[in-house]
Amino acid sequence: MDTPSISSIAKPREPWALLVPLSLAGFVLIGGMLTSLSVYVSVMQPLLGWSAAEAGAGPVALLIGMSAGNLVISPALRRLGINGTFALGSLLAALAWAAAGWSNTLAGFSLAMAIAGFGTGLGSIVPGIAVLTEAFHARRGLAIGLFIGSCSLASSAMPMATNLLIERAGWRVAFQIIGLAALVLVPVLWRFLPGRAVSGGARVADHSGQDGLNRRGAFHLPAFWVLTLVMTLSMVCMNGVLFNIVTYLKDRGTATQDAVALYSFANFMSLPGLLVGGYLSDRVRVQILFPAILLIQAAGTLALLGMGDAGPVAMAATAAFVVLWGGVAGLPAQAGSLMLREITGSREFPALLAIVFTINGFIGALAPGLTGWLRDATGDYRSAFALFGLVMIASAVAALWCRDPRPQATTAKF
Repeated sequence: MDTPSISSIAKPREPWALLVPLSLAGFVLIGGMLTSLSVYVSVMQPLLGWSAAEAGAGPVALLIGMSAGNLVISPALRRLGINGTFALGSLLAALAWAAAGWSNTLAGFSLAMAIAGFGTGLGSIVPGIAVLTEAFHARRGLAIGLFIGSCSLASSAMPMATNLLIERAGWRVAFQIIGLAALVLVPVLWRFLPGRAVSGGARVADHSGQDGLNRRGAFHLPAFWVLTLVMTLSMVCMNGVLFNIVTYLKDRGTATQDAVALYSFANFMSLPGLLVGGYLSDRVRVQILFPAILLIQAAGTLALLGMGDAGPVAMAATAAFVVLWGGVAGLPAQAGSLMLREITGSREFPALLAIVFTINGFIGALAPGLTGWLRDATGDYRSAFALFGLVMIASAVAALWCRDPRPQATTAKF
């Protein structure tokens, strides 16, 4: 009988193959649906005669549906397993997205978006982060970064593909084609995702302990609620930009194709940002990294105020938005998830992560409608973007209080 070598014990094999089906789910549900919805809405709004506030109803319904899906992730994972949860989410999203192509009223469209959002919540970001957090140990931050990075790559490619599809076949057919793609994904997720949690081998030292806190214990920690508040504000400010940037640029005189291309390029920048963030999160204390990410998000959001005009100032503002806002677009979720596990431990991490994402998802769902309302009230999106930038600066300061109150183990991070 062979004896395991010291190197194999010290460096356990991580289950990198998990990233393939998880990334496929993110590509279709996040890239093809969530981040492409603003392209659909920018075309549907003038055709169907919706105001800016009414046009926000679809994104709001999608985000509320995602939050409801997040809320049931923990019991779904226990009862259906990982593959069952993801397959069910993709199935619901597929049927609802295809149905949206037949909707003729704002109410019908919003209902389809709510169901699609519920399925997306069950089969994308939150359960993916929960699965990877428990499966990976030495390279946890990098694994989560690669997963969210794949969603960011989809978020850069799919809006342009969606815009082309709408131009060639119409928005109704585009909905149905993306719905079919999600339907094809169902058997893939069922076959290639494990039924239950997997582990890459021996665990590295973890001061939080394998048991960690239960929900009641976590709810008594001020740091838990500060983290929830900060992640919620970040989500509000991110969604306010995400679902309105194409329409904002069109308001400023940018051609639709150019606006979609810039939006897609900003989304693409989150891929290298997530890779860098994943590398740093395995080496730098998340208590330092998290506030820095929020400050960068604030700077990128405020750069929107200078975009849309001609001249070097507008060019510099555009570059700053793409690099700064785009570069950190996926990092608050990544760093916030790692921060949550440091605060609470792993005992009920999937359930606590779902609770945090449900809260910030429900409140963040108000952002597209709020942004549209501010635009209708002031005649310009810039007042909303200025507000979001200031809120993010305050959030970065608040994030300094997101600390584990328990004694810290010695670590190589700084």
